[in-house]
Amino acid sequence: MEKTYVTFDPRSKLCTILFASFLLMFPLPFKAEMLFVTLLYFLFILNGSLKKGTIFYGLFWLLVLGDYLLFPHIENGFAAFFDFLFVGNRRMLPTIMAAAFAMNRTKISEWIAALKKCHVPFGLIIPLTVLFRFFPTLFQDFKSIRNAMKYRGIAVSTVELFLHPFQTMEYIIVPILMSAENTSLDLSAAALVRGLGNPKAHTSVYEIRLKSQDYVLIGILILCGIVGRLI
Repeated sequence: MEKTYVTFDPRSKLCTILFASFLLMFPLPFKAEMLFVTLLYFLFILNGSLKKGTIFYGLFWLLVLGDYLLFPHIENGFAAFFDFLFVGNRRMLPTIMAAAFAMNRTKISEWIAALKKCHVPFGLIIPLTVLFRFFPTLFQDFKSIRNAMKYRGIAVSTVELFLHPFQTMEYIIVPILMSAENTSLDLSAAALVRGLGNPKAHTSVYEIRLKSQDYVLIGILILCGIVGRLI
């Protein structure tokens, strides 16, 4: 049975990232932060990623709990250091959640079409296209290298990678760098072959338009910002 989920336009997802970035630069009260993180959790559920959203949401409350337990002992240097880590990571988490939601179930081609709709210059779209396709390919190469190492009994656990730094450099860093060079050249050539550098009007197989759920999401983000300032 095919799973059904609500899809969002890349532009409304971009608005979510921008709101999270402003929340990081201009902090709102904790109630507003909690409201926004809860909104992101429901967006993950609507977008068909309950497990990923639950992990992020649970991590947020773990960081809140850590801050709650350590703050009364802030005069202790050890407690102050870890409380700083808890608060800092909690402040960063909404931005990470928004970015994960934006990339969830959204193809790179859809992002390109959305950026064209926003009249973003081609000089910026082409590097972003190569960048968006580069890192997933790089992560896939890393997984392939790790699987090959485990198959041969080399650094089976992650701990062994840190215990043997020279071995890690030989078996992972060097192959990754060589693979990254070849991947970047291939992606750049693919971008040219597809005519991304052509200044003429481009077409797309993806229909990019704001739907009712996108307008609702943008309205909720605006409301969160207003309520956050009034709290």
